[in-house]
Formats: sequence, C-alpha cells, structure tokens
Amino acid sequence: MTLPRQFTIAAVLQALFLYCSVAGYAQDEPTDTTAPGRKKPRLEVSGFAQFFFKARFDTNGDGATEPSVFRMQRVRISFKGQLTGRLGYDVEIDPRAPTISGILRDAFITLAVIPRHKFRIGQQKTQVGYENVESSSRLFTVNRSVISENIGRGITLRDIGIGLIGKVPMTAKLDFEDAVTVVNGSGMNVQADSTSRKNVWGRAGLRYNGRDKYVRVGISGATGDQLEPADPGPPPVNGFTFDFTRWGADLEVDHRLGFLAAEYMHGKNTAPASTGASGTTRGYYVLLAVKTPWHVGPLVRYDKQEAFKRWTLGAFLGRRSDDLRVLLNYEILRDDLGKHDDKLYVWMQTRF
Repeated sequence: MTLPRQFTIAAVLQALFLYCSVAGYAQDEPTDTTAPGRKKPRLEVSGFAQFFFKARFDTNGDGATEPSVFRMQRVRISFKGQLTGRLGYDVEIDPRAPTISGILRDAFITLAVIPRHKFRIGQQKTQVGYENVESSSRLFTVNRSVISENIGRGITLRDIGIGLIGKVPMTAKLDFEDAVTVVNGSGMNVQADSTSRKNVWGRAGLRYNGRDKYVRVGISGATGDQLEPADPGPPPVNGFTFDFTRWGADLEVDHRLGFLAAEYMHGKNTAPASTGASGTTRGYYVLLAVKTPWHVGPLVRYDKQEAFKRWTLGAFLGRRSDDLRVLLNYEILRDDLGKHDDKLYVWMQTRF
C-alpha cells in the first residue's frame, strides 16, 4: 500500500526532529533576553546596494548588439532581531524590484526549540546546494550559474513554508550540516498553493574548519510538483502539472590562497504524455578565485547545462565580507543557437 505524500513528509520531519533533538541534547539553553535586568532586544538594520555597467560586443557576427546599460542590480534592506533567546525574525526587502511582487524577499520567524537548529517559518530560500543559498553579496560572479537558476530552484528561489537549518559538531573541527525546507511550490509572495502537493528541498553535508581555511562538501535533493500555466498563444496551450525530482552535490574550499566552488545537479520532470514536457537535464559549474595579500585577484568560472556553455573571466577587488567590493566579469556564451554576443560587467557593491 502506498502512503499519501502528506504522511511521507510528516514522517520525514518527525525523524529529523528526533535526530536533531538527540544529536544536540548537550547544548546549553539559550539566554532569554527579556529576563529581568537584561537589555531590551534591539533591531538590527543592514543591507547592500549593487550597481553595474554592462556592455555587449558583436562577437557573433550578426552586425547588431544591444546598447550598453547602467543598472541598479539589487538594493536590499534587512531587518533582523532576537525577541527572546528562542524567538527571532528576519525581514528583507528590495525597494528597486521592478514589480511589487518582488519587493518582499525574506520574511520569516525563527524558533530555536531544537538544540543547534532553528526553525524558519515564512518566506525563505529553499535549501539546496551552495550557490543559491549563498547571498549574492558574497559571490565572485555578477550572475549566478545556469544550473542554480534552472535546476536548483522552483518557480522562484524563495517560497513560503517551514525550514529547519542547523549543524551538529562531530569533532573540534568537523561539523555535520543539515537543512530542509517544505514549501508550497508556487513561488515567492504567492499566497495560495496552485497544487495539493508540497515541495521538499534539502541538503546534508560536512564542514571542516581549519585555522585559515574551511572545506564544505554536501549532497542535495528535492521532490515536488509545479503548475505550468496555460499559454493563450497563438496557438493556445492548456496548463498542466508536472512532478519533479532534483539531486546534486557541491564542494567549497575557502583558503587564504584562493576560493574554489563546484556543483553538479541533475533534474527530472514527469509531465502528462500529451504535453511532451517530460525529460531530464543536468549541468555543473566550477569556479576558482585566486587571493592575494592586497585582496585583489583573478577569477574564472565555467558553467554548463546541456547545450548552454559559458566562460566567465575577470577579477575581484575586496574580500567577500568587505563594505566595498568590485567585480570585473567578461562572459563568453554559447548554446544551441550558436555563439552569442560577449558581455562585460563592471560591478560595485557597498554594504551598510
């Protein structure tokens, strides 16, 4: 007998709860910031602004190219607070979003009721891989990889649901990391679920913490469904629902001499036979940035998904945590249509 998907998800969450409770049993109780004599909890406000100049070059030989452009890529304002030792919140907005549906980004409550873990209740990033979960403010490339934007997320990178994020120390330098999110699957800021099935995204891995480096390795997976809306055409196409599965692996090495990130992802969609939308896809990327004592250095990334192939060459100025960073990215792209115009990005970011 096959159990309903809701029971399967409940069983997985219950197993995770029991595991995390046992693994983190020895952790001290969190401090209650509202106890008598303690200071009232304070609101933390932070953010960043990203600006770039993009130029295209007629390298595909068609005699035409798009105009160069100045652009505010992102402006993020984050509000974060801890109301008690167990209760907190995160809210992030993007006031430069081109549509009102993109203004609210993160919006979740955090509950620390399991040792060494936190529940996130609300709108949040789905937990899979490295690059999508990492803030854009800490990446070495202006654009995320093609697998992050296609295989490594649902309709949007963020969705509404419940997450459990944490880590369990195994030795003095080795941690076990685990993260899972159960979400509607209808996308960011969509208040109704378009299907009866919830989507589950998760990652598990290890992190080694050295004196001047860290190494992370993990595996990710996802399962769920998604509604493909009707297309009025012409010709008109009826809407349909398809099931999907995802799995992947990631590696990150951060050392005083450089930073390395690599990810592989595989995706499978199963749709009604009449739609012809079933199929599998796979891809990967490898990124290397060389560090110097002056916090400037070269970088290179190669990312690929099926016929899509892209080289990103350039340099960076500033550490990932610095208040001011500058990136120079030159993209060389090819896909099933052949060679595209090359793109040059000059990117700047400031934190506040």
